[in-house]
Amino acid sequence: MAQPTTQFWPIFPCKSDGQEVVNQKGTILRNGPTQEQLDRTPNEQGQCDFYRLIDRDEPKHIDWRKKLGGMLLREIGGKQHEDKWQQAILWDFPEGYRLYEHIKSKADGQTKVKNHSGGGHDRQDAYLYGYPKGPRKRFRSPIEFFPHLLWLCTDESSDYQNCSCRICSPVQLEADKPKPEVKPEVKPEVKPEVKPDVKPDATVKREHTPATTSQTATPAGTPAARPAAVQLPVRRPSSGPVASQSPGLKPATPSALRIQPPPSIQPTPLPQPRNLDQQFDSYYNKFVCRTGEVVWFYRPKTTAWGLGLIVRRWLNKDAPGDRAYLIQPLSHPYDRPAQEIVMSNQDLKPWLAWSAPSCTYLYLRQNTNLTYDQVDWNQLVSGRYGDGIPDVDASILAAKAIDATYTLFDCLNTTNNMGVEERHWNGIFLGAEKIWRGEPVRLRIGSGSDLMVVTDIIERTLPGAPQNQSNAQSPPPLSKVYFVGDLYTYATIPATNASAPPEPQPNANIPSRMREDMNWRNKLLVPMTRTFAYWKLIASTSRLEISEIKGRWYETSIVFVEPFKKAVQNNEGGNGIWMNSRGDATGLGKALGNPRPDRVAAFGTSVPKGLQLVDGIEAPESVAAAATAVTQGQPAEQHQPHPHQQQNVGYGIGSGNGDNAAFALDDFMNLDGIEEGGMAFPEDFGF
Repeated sequence: MAQPTTQFWPIFPCKSDGQEVVNQKGTILRNGPTQEQLDRTPNEQGQCDFYRLIDRDEPKHIDWRKKLGGMLLREIGGKQHEDKWQQAILWDFPEGYRLYEHIKSKADGQTKVKNHSGGGHDRQDAYLYGYPKGPRKRFRSPIEFFPHLLWLCTDESSDYQNCSCRICSPVQLEADKPKPEVKPEVKPEVKPEVKPDVKPDATVKREHTPATTSQTATPAGTPAARPAAVQLPVRRPSSGPVASQSPGLKPATPSALRIQPPPSIQPTPLPQPRNLDQQFDSYYNKFVCRTGEVVWFYRPKTTAWGLGLIVRRWLNKDAPGDRAYLIQPLSHPYDRPAQEIVMSNQDLKPWLAWSAPSCTYLYLRQNTNLTYDQVDWNQLVSGRYGDGIPDVDASILAAKAIDATYTLFDCLNTTNNMGVEERHWNGIFLGAEKIWRGEPVRLRIGSGSDLMVVTDIIERTLPGAPQNQSNAQSPPPLSKVYFVGDLYTYATIPATNASAPPEPQPNANIPSRMREDMNWRNKLLVPMTRTFAYWKLIASTSRLEISEIKGRWYETSIVFVEPFKKAVQNNEGGNGIWMNSRGDATGLGKALGNPRPDRVAAFGTSVPKGLQLVDGIEAPESVAAAATAVTQGQPAEQHQPHPHQQQNVGYGIGSGNGDNAAFALDDFMNLDGIEEGGMAFPEDFGF
């Protein structure tokens, strides 16, 4: 016989001071265990010592929330809800707070089973992270966190001086302890911490007023069957001290004891566009990709996808809604593929949207450390290293080489900061992408999906820094590049009424692309999940090295429509990570990269000599005519392959000539999931 299901009354904490990342002395830190503490690798003795995030449906997570919910209803709801004290549960921790478990185990594998967590380790302590003063300020138990939760749910002024928790009032708790100098006959009262069976008025005065709807913590029914909502009275903060002082001990000055509330975070004004390209790139649903970027592009003649450099882009004069891109395919030094025209955003994908496939040559697959410049392309094309498609492999290696470079452009001014020269730039080619001031970028730190809205790009040039870094063999640069900007995290709030969703605090300094994309997401999130999403400002004027930047941010509503819909339908949230990061393809990860003096120089011999990038959105007449020819199936320009490549003229995506062009990109890749972001090509195929 199945056990009966217990119904719980969930309580929703509607206010929080929790932060997933914090700014400490100008350094952005994860407000939780460090990356080293999250590493589960045993040491040399076979011992494990690590932290892990506890999921919401795990027993320990539920146990914390049941205790907190019961104490909160007991304190705020009073006797009139006594029958529900044991069935109240906190729906979730306040936003920004996360529960981690510290796990330690012996080398011999002998473990102790603990009833509290159900785990099989020697020690499993839980810690709640999220307090705005950083990861060292953590809560060790539900009772320790409860005073802070009560303050969050009741103090309308959000004044930290009104909170009696251990972290907000550390000195006060010390004062509650007996001191050695107190005479034996004087027995000070030791104030116990709040426990579930302690009466509410032991620490906080409650006004016995008629029941009204709480504005801060509102219980509702269970997810399975929601009964009528419990009405809780509004509790106003007590004007007197929260905890009484012990006899014989002088009250400490509040200003010396209390942690001052952190100043409210103010967003940084967005920089104004300095040219037409920057202005258009700030608009929603205009151009997905930009001049100078490496992209995947669809080639109708071969029905395949290739890798190329955007040389130019424009709007169609006859149909302003149509976009067009002039693409230079990437290839090896002995190939000069003709430029091709892409007439739709649907036929372009950012380089980081897909994972690069393996090379077609066995020799290159066996020597994965070889870079584009290290390959003997003459010998490879001549067939000395076996069969393969040279222009396909060249495009893959060229794109990987570009991924490891950066080029700053449009210098604004130069300043001197404590004897160090700082150059301020309007934009940067970071890997395959072009990034402007005033737009969002994806970050490696924080939750993994946090964003920075870039307000400045700074190059700190140290004395003696080399001026020309065009040579790949030159010494490492004596300079560092930083992004400065505001940090935002994806946040949600309940939206019980789909016809009237909540409105977050307006922020005019969020780029319009982010706002429009979030509006699109909420049109699906609110009716399907009863949650409303928004971008929450968590830090302003933060400075990060470019090694902490994953890459550009792309609109989910444009690039990842299908993955988003599937995630919402599967109850996986509305902010999945569907993009690769800069450095993933090369395995360099967080490496700074190699500086290049200009964008075309970064491509070396993978593009024809003398190639020029054209800024702006105007389409010249000659290109417009070429576009017409391409759409009719005629190549924009004929080119001759390398003599040794004649035997492969029908195979490479760069050739595209003759009737034997049957071997194409889609022979090596599965296009069924073409709309999936971050999609990896099949491991046993190249492209």
